[in-house]
Amino acid sequence: MKLDKLDIAVFIIVALCLMGVAIGAYLSDPARQPARVAYLYPALAAKQNVWLSDIDKPGHQQQLTYSERGVFDFDISHDGRWLAYAERAGSGSVTLRLLDMPSGQARDLVDCAALNALCTAPVFSPNGDMLAYQRAEALGASFGLSRIWLVDMTSGGYETIPLIDDNQIVGHSAIWSADSNTVSFYSADASQPGILIYDLASRGEEEPQLRFIPSSHGAMGTLSPSGRQVIFPDLAFRDNQFYSHLQIADLAEREFAAFTDSNDPIDDVAAQFSPDGRTVAIARRYTDSRWTPGHQVYLRDLSAGAEDWQAVAYDPDYNTSYFRWDAGGQRLVMQRFPLRADAASGEPARPEVWIHDLTSSETVKIIEDAYLPQWAAS
Repeated sequence: MKLDKLDIAVFIIVALCLMGVAIGAYLSDPARQPARVAYLYPALAAKQNVWLSDIDKPGHQQQLTYSERGVFDFDISHDGRWLAYAERAGSGSVTLRLLDMPSGQARDLVDCAALNALCTAPVFSPNGDMLAYQRAEALGASFGLSRIWLVDMTSGGYETIPLIDDNQIVGHSAIWSADSNTVSFYSADASQPGILIYDLASRGEEEPQLRFIPSSHGAMGTLSPSGRQVIFPDLAFRDNQFYSHLQIADLAEREFAAFTDSNDPIDDVAAQFSPDGRTVAIARRYTDSRWTPGHQVYLRDLSAGAEDWQAVAYDPDYNTSYFRWDAGGQRLVMQRFPLRADAASGEPARPEVWIHDLTSSETVKIIEDAYLPQWAAS
């Protein structure tokens, strides 16, 4: 059959459309996107917004949010599409907004201004189906203790419900297990402070759905990718001072033990499991002859000895206590604070965002006057 000119034109148009779709899919594939980090900027201004930088182009920024009152904190979904951010509202509350990063379109996620509530610390589940956040309800002129709530990201209306129905269970700083089945958070109950681990689906009759680990430190710690272990800071009294060391809880065995020795000359304040669960990064400051003014980042393979810690991005002129792994477990994005400001300039010290590459051992400063960095996609 001989094609006429109209058939040929239609064929060409269809082919071009299919080619455009294929090219778009190819270019939008997260695996082909440059490695990027997001952060709040500028740190010392009255209002912050979320900005983005390609780690191969330090100093080059792209603004993502345009809040007139400023952004409190934020999270980015693991596929890099969604940005959830806590935006200050005129009523004194903090509301949750959602930005579709490819299109730049933003909308309300949870209208906490209408609820007269403080809604902060959004965190996406790894599979993207849910988002956890902390919500404090108004009590007269102030706000009560926060509870953990969930948003169903698969529903058209983004329905939100409490993680746990019991309104006496309060807490903050929710984190997810890698399989998106477990949420862990710090319980702010003054009568019984500690860490709560909640399984969205029961693991069987022998394992409770809600478990509690006593801790008076006030920090959540890090949950293993499997959701079966928690490493968390706890207080130790030594040489007439309080320091922090790390404990590890094995949820399957229902026991916990020292991860770092409270009698050692250390002050360990934070930890993060690597994505494969085989390595742990911690923020440590030694209190003996190895003392530094600020905390440094140390790594240990969990198969190695308990004392086999390796310093990375070591610089005694900086304090580092906030850091996150990339999806491949080969890089860390870090918030660092310079401890030696230039007094002659009259400028205050500002937090900085850095990247440390474990393969090359290179550490690169991405931006100054920025904080709360995280990877823009996993």
